[in-house]
Amino acid sequence: MLASPFEVPVTGVTFRDGYPNSIFQISSLMIEKDTPVLAQLQREPENPVDDSAIRVVVNGNHVGYIPSYIAKKLSEEIDGGVSWSAVVDRIIVSPENHNQPGLRLKVIKTC
Repeated sequence: MLASPFEVPVTGVTFRDGYPNSIFQISSLMIEKDTPVLAQLQREPENPVDDSAIRVVVNGNHVGYIPSYIAKKLSEEIDGGVSWSAVVDRIIVSPENHNQPGLRLKVIKTC
């Protein structure tokens, strides 16, 4: 069983349509809202690369994936009926690559 809560980076954000604006929009939501920005974790067993894949959706947009080393265990728990939720924890911006932001989540077991 995975410990709850845990933090995790979102992988593949640079390959998603709308990047980097999609991450900057999430950043705007974080600033504007007085509540956490929620992220949906959606199983993607038909993924041709990884049948344990878990996509990350924020505000209706597919922004990336849970890293495969975590998705393997997390997908087993989700498939077994354990509910997990996620909130956007922070936007990562490197001073060297300020036009290539990253995203981190806090993932929490909800039952």
